[in-house]
Amino acid sequence: MTSKNLTAQFGDILKPLKVILHGPPAAGKTDIAKRICQRYGAHYVSVKSMIDETLEDLRQNICVAREQALLKSSGTPRDTGSDEDIDEEEEEENEGDPMIDIQEEIERYEEQIRDINSLISSSPNQKLPDDYVVRLMRIFLMKSQCQSHGYVLDGFPKTIQQAKELFGQAAEVPRESGEAKSTVEAEEAAGEGGVDNLGDMMGNASVDIMPDFLISLQADDEFLCERVMKLPQREIQGTHYDEPNMIRRLIDFRNNNTPDNTVLTFFDEVEIHPIVLDITEEGLEDIECILAFLYKMFGPPIPGIGLTDEEEEQLRKMETEQRRLKQEAYLIEKQLAENTARQDYEDKMEKWAETLEKLQMEEEKIIAAESEPLRFYLMKFVFPTLTRGLSEVAKIKPDDPIDYLAEFLFKENPEGRMFDPSYTRTGEELLKQYETVVQNI
Repeated sequence: MTSKNLTAQFGDILKPLKVILHGPPAAGKTDIAKRICQRYGAHYVSVKSMIDETLEDLRQNICVAREQALLKSSGTPRDTGSDEDIDEEEEEENEGDPMIDIQEEIERYEEQIRDINSLISSSPNQKLPDDYVVRLMRIFLMKSQCQSHGYVLDGFPKTIQQAKELFGQAAEVPRESGEAKSTVEAEEAAGEGGVDNLGDMMGNASVDIMPDFLISLQADDEFLCERVMKLPQREIQGTHYDEPNMIRRLIDFRNNNTPDNTVLTFFDEVEIHPIVLDITEEGLEDIECILAFLYKMFGPPIPGIGLTDEEEEQLRKMETEQRRLKQEAYLIEKQLAENTARQDYEDKMEKWAETLEKLQMEEEKIIAAESEPLRFYLMKFVFPTLTRGLSEVAKIKPDDPIDYLAEFLFKENPEGRMFDPSYTRTGEELLKQYETVVQNI
């Protein structure tokens, strides 16, 4: 027995779960929504996933239509019947060309894909306009996967205007008359084709898309920002949780949810009373506590669709083990990166030390080459006289060795007397020889 038959037979007892999760960014809506979907077998729905699945459905429809066209064009043999049957079939074929119908269907699907991609690419923020998103979401929530298994709508609608456009007309339908309409009839009214098949559904809203529960997660901005700051950098990178986007999203959420203008007011007026959970309160700060509270309120899942307590516990253990392995892999990767960085640093320092040593040797060679004339000058003109003077000081050991050495150097100046630049030792020797010759005469 299928889930549709079970729902038709047992009514509200096996009614699929339909939930909207509302709340600011970083409140944990996505994690909670996916956990609820696992528990109750519901379909996870967000604006992004809805657009992606809609595009994928359109592509699948194109593939199916092309396969049908290929089969018809290949001339698949038919069973031979009576002449009357053949004549009737020929008359039906003459009424319309099925190949043309299939080609028009393919073109319609392709046009819908182009429209969606064109609207996204031409938008400044790479998003579809609100009215188009509402239209696609209305179609999506009417599909069998959301009607037979239920859905959990993550973070949409964001504004009271979106809520009115998506659920306003359905909310005006009496619940009794709306519930009498079967899901099959609703799907037939919606159509199984593409987006355009529901172009006029805005005036024929079905109560089947209305949620059973509205869960509103609440927290102040400081708490949410601190939660994001505690997340690992690898989880924040490339997401909307970086500082500029986080602040912008918080401002947008607060502007769209003022006390006088909020999504909660709309649902409260249509008797879907919001369940407000302050995640900063004790007992609700952990996702497991929030889920335990919600599971108790939702009740058990439909047999054969949702998970039993044992299956969910086993799934939790598997997810915990996966997170542990992922964390270990991250730590190992981080340690390897640190070791690589440290080894690179040590290699660079070693190369730098070798380069520095070579530079110092080159510098010493340059200094030695530059000081060679000075050293030659000192060796030729200073050191001989200075050495004799130091020897005299060592022998005599005068009371004032510095003054004695100065006097010695003054007397032994090899280039002339202190204040007589014309004096030279050679000249003095010649002068003495001349004086000796003169005296002998």
